[in-house]
Amino acid sequence: MNSLIFEALKRTLKAKGVTYRVLAERMGVSEPTVKRIFHERNCKLDRLVEICAAAGVELENVLGSMNRGPGPANHIASDIERKLASRPALLFIFVMLSEKFTPEGIMRSQGLSEASMFLYLRDLEELGLVALGRGLSARLLVETPIQWNFEGPLRPLFEMTNKNFIGWAITHLEREATFVSFSRRMRPETAEMVKREAEELAERVKLLAHHDQHTTPEDGLTGYKWTFAFGATPFPAIMPIGPHPRDAGASDRPVAPAKGRRALPA
Repeated sequence: MNSLIFEALKRTLKAKGVTYRVLAERMGVSEPTVKRIFHERNCKLDRLVEICAAAGVELENVLGSMNRGPGPANHIASDIERKLASRPALLFIFVMLSEKFTPEGIMRSQGLSEASMFLYLRDLEELGLVALGRGLSARLLVETPIQWNFEGPLRPLFEMTNKNFIGWAITHLEREATFVSFSRRMRPETAEMVKREAEELAERVKLLAHHDQHTTPEDGLTGYKWTFAFGATPFPAIMPIGPHPRDAGASDRPVAPAKGRRALPA
């Protein structure tokens, strides 16, 4: 049992970005003392309560999150993805269920009737994605988190939802959303470092969300979306310029790709 408690505590500390050093400072002990406690995975109850207080979490919440690590990503069969691609609303219902929304929560956020919600759940059951219970209850038959195939039939829908979100974020700056967009030139090594740090931050956000979903009632949770794109800027694709209107011979001259880069596909 102590081993499971300390595994849950380690996930909580990682999610909150609390290091052993910070934890030791808050507890008024040395860092080696904290490391020894976590290495031995054994301490008295009052010390465990003290650790939780220093980490800013209730012991009962840590106990509730035991054996609930995010786990590896799971995939949806390609034939099911094709069927969901033809029914965007059904896909979005399933995505919300996989994000731990209850059917009642989906109804409230989308303004759906009970009849519509039941019919959507029944359609998902026919696809083998959920199992219906009593009333509007449904149990996911697919383990989360889910790794979708962004190059498959669902790609147009994912592009649409992300474009819609970015458009919404731009019009709701400061009050409800944050939007940052800029282009800078840098060394590839610097770009690789930025990418790695962004991926680490994304993993931390997932851990924080996972912890909240298992320790907070649904009415205390709000859905948030993370959309991040970073890469070498494909200027011709996103900022097309083309020849000057008065450049009469431009259409007859092939444009050579920049040195060291492949030409973009037509």
